[in-house]
Amino acid sequence: MKSKTLLILIFSFAISGVSQATDTIKPNLSATYQNSFQAVWNKAAEGELPIYECGSVINTATKMVSQGKDVNNEAQHAYKACYVDAFLHYTNAFFALRNNTELAEDNKPIGCKLYSRYIKTHITSLVTYAERFNLNTDDLNSQLSENLSATASLCEIEIN
Repeated sequence: MKSKTLLILIFSFAISGVSQATDTIKPNLSATYQNSFQAVWNKAAEGELPIYECGSVINTATKMVSQGKDVNNEAQHAYKACYVDAFLHYTNAFFALRNNTELAEDNKPIGCKLYSRYIKTHITSLVTYAERFNLNTDDLNSQLSENLSATASLCEIEIN
């Protein structure tokens, strides 16, 4: 009984600290991507996975690269912003906007099962484009794992 109470107390402190510590900063992308990425950012803030919105960003990035109009690896930055930053922003909203932080019997947040599906959907939908932008998906996945909020980390999802 004492260990459960202690765990709940620790978890409560972690959640309250996380709300301030894990605010994801919106990436500063070039004008080419600002409007379409704003749609990504807004959708993620609603706790909705921005797959279609990221598709628009990646379509523009692919077009810029294929037409030789990519300057300073802007396309690469836009892709990475969708793959990593937008998903981290979504993660924070997913756990904050719903009652997904409540602990289940396995001492993991109740949102973990759904979140596990969403993170796999996100990665699956974007992973095939990484090579176009000279990015390594293992590196991107490591960045995701390293920057997950304490709540999302409790889900113990293997990102690969």
